[in-house]
Amino acid sequence: MNLSQIFRRKIFWLLDALKGNDIRKHYKDIKELIENPESKLSQDTKDVYLQQILAHAVSTTWFYQKYTNYNSILDFPVINKNMIRDNFDEFVSSKYNPDSCVLVSTSGSTGAPFSVLQDINKRCRSTGDNLYFSKRSGYEIGQKLMYIKIWPDTIKRTLFSKFWWQNVYPQSVFKLTDSDINNFIKDLKKDTSKKSLLGYASSFATICKYLDAVNAPPVSCNMQSVIAMSEGLNPYIRSRMEKYFGVAPVSRYSNNENGILAQEDRNVASKFTINSASYYIEILDLDKDISIGSRKRGRIVVTDLHNYAMPLIRYDTGDVGMIEYNEGGVAYLSSIEGRKLDLIYNTKGEIIPSHVSYKLCKYGEYKQFQLIQYGKKDYLIKLNTDKKVDEAKMLKEYKTYFGQDANIQIAYVDEIPLLSSGKRREVVNSYHVKL
Repeated sequence: MNLSQIFRRKIFWLLDALKGNDIRKHYKDIKELIENPESKLSQDTKDVYLQQILAHAVSTTWFYQKYTNYNSILDFPVINKNMIRDNFDEFVSSKYNPDSCVLVSTSGSTGAPFSVLQDINKRCRSTGDNLYFSKRSGYEIGQKLMYIKIWPDTIKRTLFSKFWWQNVYPQSVFKLTDSDINNFIKDLKKDTSKKSLLGYASSFATICKYLDAVNAPPVSCNMQSVIAMSEGLNPYIRSRMEKYFGVAPVSRYSNNENGILAQEDRNVASKFTINSASYYIEILDLDKDISIGSRKRGRIVVTDLHNYAMPLIRYDTGDVGMIEYNEGGVAYLSSIEGRKLDLIYNTKGEIIPSHVSYKLCKYGEYKQFQLIQYGKKDYLIKLNTDKKVDEAKMLKEYKTYFGQDANIQIAYVDEIPLLSSGKRREVVNSYHVKL
């Protein structure tokens, strides 16, 4: 790290020390609990965190008070965004003044506004989570961070601003035209200091497709880590990002209302280390509130162990994943497939693996593509490309996935627009099948 990066790191920890070392304490606790999952101390500590948040919830919130006589977390109901949105005040703890908390909001993939309150200690915990998992990917405090997401049009990186101190370079996901990307790459090359890249997977795909189109060589920019958030990494993005930036990208599973829930192991793709230090995670049946075994696709349900201002017990994230266990019995997520409502089903009502959309790539070079199910047996493949594909061959292959009685249409489009969240979904289900 150069002197400016070292200076920023020291300033960060100095400010934390002046405030009581809250972030450092959380960081050390997170590191200990995650890196020593089989120790009795770690297991006991996490159990204490769980029991404390359950007791706090039933004694300080209107929503959970009816569960005072619970025996275990299984006695609590599974909740979701709609329940929280419709009963917001009932989830807020009477021990906290909302004015002293932070309101965290997100539009999500559906566009419906959703917010939760977080107390200051929870915010410190989230910062500790961020620092710990970022370091696992190769990022250190003070390094330059190129951050691609939705940014306000008025945002500016002025001297001694928050972005300057944090060494964050904001890049809007809505400003990734060819000329924007060309300038972005030039900026990366100019600065020889260590840097990291954080952003939506779809934004990385846009960058890689531009680099492919201009036959670009590897980008020499001293990249230390690449973290994809909010969307899954497909094989194309993985291979191209490593080709152009020299590091294997990792996928981070997080949401605004909780924080970092899991992150992919840097050395093992599709093995997500669960943030068990800050969350209790369950995998439940797709339609029933019952636990399922390992290697089975189910709903990801989260209990936040550290948000006391607004306890969220057994919160259904709306995402689908799969859990497995290593030789020591420690759980990890082996699959995260995104929103339940965007799973694709065949004509018999059976779930199709999410990576089926990526098989479109074998038929041509696309700027964008999207796979949509809009009826029980009706599917639409959108392709943003200048060249027609071998449609007969594509349809023949996809009927082996969907069913021979599937009605599959192919549409050539000029653009597949981003969602209001700044993401672009590769898979969409507008016909929600009830198994």
